[in-house]
Amino acid sequence: MLTIGLVIAALAAPAWATETVTYAYDAKGRLIKVVHTGTVNNGVTVDYTHDNADNRTNVKTTGSPN
Repeated sequence: MLTIGLVIAALAAPAWATETVTYAYDAKGRLIKVVHTGTVNNGVTVDYTHDNADNRTNVKTTGSPN
């Protein structure tokens, strides 16, 4: 019976994941880059470009989540 109790406790343990998201802005305050690091989406970077009217014109995602 003790073995069954230990198995149940092991299966009920939470899975911990960490992630840090870093945001970069240009001189006009527009979002230009988002970088994900950690165990969830490690290595994913998103770059944004804008036109002269401050509209986002392109979104480029590089890397892939774990």
